[in-house]
Amino acid sequence: MMRHNLFIPMDIFTDLSSPKALSGISIGLVVSLMIIVIEISFAAMIFSGPLEVYAQRGMGLTLAGALVLTVSTALFSGFRPNVSSPQDAPVAIFAGAAAGIAVSLGTGQSQTAFITVVAALMIASMATAVFFFLAARTGLSKYIRFMPYPVVAGFLAGTGWLLTKGSLEVMTGLTLSWHVLPSLLSSNIILLWLPGALYALLLFFCLKRWSHFLILPGSMILALILYHLTLPLLGLNMEQAREIGLFFTSFPSSSIWPAFSPADFAHVQWSAILREIPILAVIPFIALIGMLLNTGGIELAAQKDLDLNRELMVSSGGNALAALTGSPAGYNTLSLSMLGFKTGADTRIVGLTAAIIIGVTLFFGGQVLSIFPKALLGGFLLLLGLLFLSDWIVDTRLRMPLSDYIIVLLVFATIGLFGYLYGVLLGLMATLILFTTKISSIPAVSSSSSITHARSRRTRPLPHQQILTIHGQQAHFFELSGYLFFGSVSSLTTAVSNVLQNRTTRFIIVDFQKVTGFDVSAVNNFVRLAQQISSQNMLFVFAGPSKLFQNLFRQIGGSELSDAYLIFPDINSALEWCEESIIADAQAAVTYDPAQTRKRQEDLFEQVADDLLKELEQQEQLETLLKKIEGYLKSRSFAAGQKLLAQGDLSPGIMFVQQGTVTEKVIDSSGRSTALRTLRPGMLFSEASAYTPMPSHCDYVAETPVRIALLTPEALLDIERHDPDTAQKIHRQVIAALISARTAI
Repeated sequence: MMRHNLFIPMDIFTDLSSPKALSGISIGLVVSLMIIVIEISFAAMIFSGPLEVYAQRGMGLTLAGALVLTVSTALFSGFRPNVSSPQDAPVAIFAGAAAGIAVSLGTGQSQTAFITVVAALMIASMATAVFFFLAARTGLSKYIRFMPYPVVAGFLAGTGWLLTKGSLEVMTGLTLSWHVLPSLLSSNIILLWLPGALYALLLFFCLKRWSHFLILPGSMILALILYHLTLPLLGLNMEQAREIGLFFTSFPSSSIWPAFSPADFAHVQWSAILREIPILAVIPFIALIGMLLNTGGIELAAQKDLDLNRELMVSSGGNALAALTGSPAGYNTLSLSMLGFKTGADTRIVGLTAAIIIGVTLFFGGQVLSIFPKALLGGFLLLLGLLFLSDWIVDTRLRMPLSDYIIVLLVFATIGLFGYLYGVLLGLMATLILFTTKISSIPAVSSSSSITHARSRRTRPLPHQQILTIHGQQAHFFELSGYLFFGSVSSLTTAVSNVLQNRTTRFIIVDFQKVTGFDVSAVNNFVRLAQQISSQNMLFVFAGPSKLFQNLFRQIGGSELSDAYLIFPDINSALEWCEESIIADAQAAVTYDPAQTRKRQEDLFEQVADDLLKELEQQEQLETLLKKIEGYLKSRSFAAGQKLLAQGDLSPGIMFVQQGTVTEKVIDSSGRSTALRTLRPGMLFSEASAYTPMPSHCDYVAETPVRIALLTPEALLDIERHDPDTAQKIHRQVIAALISARTAI
């Protein structure tokens, strides 16, 4: 089976002999047409303005990248009809870097500018390949998924603006700026962009109403035919149309690849590339966001979970190959990938067919590309821009609150006014602010109580229990959870301040068991809290903090706080110590006045009398029950000091103490042993093994010679068959014991 999964072409050969072949080839033809138009539009966007003379060579770059990306994805993706190609977001960002390189080198350096732009493209695509590889190996992608939705929406809306701006530059040949905008309405310029704008708007509204996959390729073919039929009506032939700027200059009659040679790289101006590094560095980051969004969209539409790390590795390899061709970075495209799946062509033949047509165009059909008017290519870019703006500016307003939508608009406006780099910086700042705000709203205190209501697992005599009930408010504990930092610890500070108003409080206990991490600011807050608690003559008790927290607390707090706190390995140890202190102080408070001492003893006896009688009644009921099931019990004897059951050992059933005393102990991860309770005749333990053998959570050691009665799960089933009423009483005893165990911390 593993060999079949690794040998990818096997399913291709299987599909070729199935009904999927014809549908896969037909959809592949549609996909190839779409990719060809998209990629030559992207090339026109990158190589516009001063670089327009190299647009046809740029089309060779983008089509070569589309070829290798489509092949690699078709062969190795976990989603069989997946289609990849150089994508709009990286292209839109890179177009700004290309324009910067052209401007920095001047008009007399066009050949140098072209090869420098190619080198920059290779760097950006190779960086994307490396970034995708690292994201797959380190799990970085799962953190990118946590980027706030408004920030992502702002990035994508900004991409829509860059595509819209780039579309006008492709159609007019002008580099857009504020002072150029009025010239767009001049009679000779409006003729260049108005047909493309009308085509984009008409198609935009059609796609908003209908979603058939043939609308887009069909509209392109129809627009192409109408455009060429209109030229004779205007009295223009192809040469005149090219001179006006309606078409690109004529293409080679055959191959448009290779677009450069290794010798050309001797002319690369690396200083010009270095100036654009901030923009180039953004491309891998934005490409990863786009890839994750598209992959998530495929999973949702196909109702299929994909291996994200596998898809990242496939895209990484494809981008590495695309970098060698001088292509922009790319990844899977949602709409084209779903064409095959939605039409039943769930096969790799879709991508491979598209790759064959792209390859034929790249190596043998360069002249065909010359028939595409700039208005059609620019109109397609404008359509993409409008779709981005509609999705991420208009539609998101209905899906998010106003505060989030303002962030979308701020990121979008920053990209439009100052550039993509500044938009990304603003987005990252917004991410940090949103993260801090959201996490600060999650309180660090998950629960709080006092020893009056919740205690350690140590079983105590009834008089001691009554003392803890009366004086339990002296020890208040807080259970913390999550990541602690300056914002989240404020909820603890507020809660402790409220408790400090009670002058009877002596101990503030903080449980760190559910804390996942902390920063230094949190430790500073704890130091200030310890100082506040110490000033009230109270003791700060830490339960289970990490070694790092302890070290930082000691360093920041200094020696003056050494007597203000205690540290215990867990919450049970901390509670047990506080309980012992409360009991000892309560007993020491009894005066030596015999009359007053006698009165205190009488009061205490009255307070515990009811509980004592209830306990005696329960013990009598259990002894009566044991006599009734005597025939089902197995008697076992142990010498003093002998271990009845070790922590972690499989317990064979419920054990009832018939004679002697047994000590229940728990051993923590450090090997420290803590006595929880003393079991006397009439008491039971290991109740969790009533129905099936279970590992013991404690050690049980005989303090004196001990005799126990064992009731196995098999014996309990036998009782259920012969005496259901008695079995029900046993179940009640088990449930009561389990509930009692759960009330302890």
